[in-house]
Amino acid sequence: MKIKQVAKICHGQDGAIFGSLLFRFDQKGNCGVYDLATLKGAADVVEMTPIARFTLDRADVLAPHSNAVTFGSEYYADGDEFPLLYSNIYNNRAQTDDPMCGVCCVYRLQRTNGGFTTTLVQLIKIGFVDDSVLWRAYPDRDGVRPYGNFVIDRDTGCYYAFVMRNEALGTRYFTFDLPAVQAGELDSTWGVKLVVLSSEDVREAFDCKYHHFIQGAIAHEGRIYSTEGFTNSEVNRPAIRVINPGARCEELYVDLMAMGYNEEPEMIDFYEGECYYSDVHGNLYVLEFE
Repeated sequence: MKIKQVAKICHGQDGAIFGSLLFRFDQKGNCGVYDLATLKGAADVVEMTPIARFTLDRADVLAPHSNAVTFGSEYYADGDEFPLLYSNIYNNRAQTDDPMCGVCCVYRLQRTNGGFTTTLVQLIKIGFVDDSVLWRAYPDRDGVRPYGNFVIDRDTGCYYAFVMRNEALGTRYFTFDLPAVQAGELDSTWGVKLVVLSSEDVREAFDCKYHHFIQGAIAHEGRIYSTEGFTNSEVNRPAIRVINPGARCEELYVDLMAMGYNEEPEMIDFYEGECYYSDVHGNLYVLEFE
């Protein structure tokens, strides 16, 4: 794999690209918006300035970690500029008795005169996060693994949820149909529709090698690109995996640390056929998979 740095953006977690706009989120639901079209023709690394900033709706109480963020293919209303935006809780820091493992927040994103605004419109929850046969691996020594991660295949309408179990059991992937935005029952706590995905809703499940602390992820042309690892960690090395859910296997493992990229991986997405990747500090790269 070849790696070329093209820009510097804000630090953060995962992000999502729609059109030429890159939305980069931090662990508190704050977002910096960048226009990738401004990078065309640049010979050197560009210090990018966000065209706007905003905070996800109700981030103060939901505390979305935005470990994984993606756009779907469904629009909340006719005439909307952006499809629905999905961001997961992952590592819940909200003051609530519910740990919200396996929960994904669904937002309507709109452009305003001053920038952008979001409205929480739905929650999607894995309903079997306490099942040690299907989801959770015991003993869970740190409490992070059961939160899980997700990606959406916009071409097929698949919702992939995956969870680190442990080194022996590996990482398990589940395939669901992506719930329509009007699906679910009204949740009295959050005032939006809540969809609970049960074990009966699983279309397919398979196991891969253990992912060492999952970070950002994206589905693209039938593959799942999943980042993992921590800064300068020999045990949890910064890396990228390419998963083929159709073949139920891992196709590629890239050890970023072995290539000299030691910072925690965070964001990954595609723009005009190229793979864009950013570490925790906002170093933005284009990746070329050989």
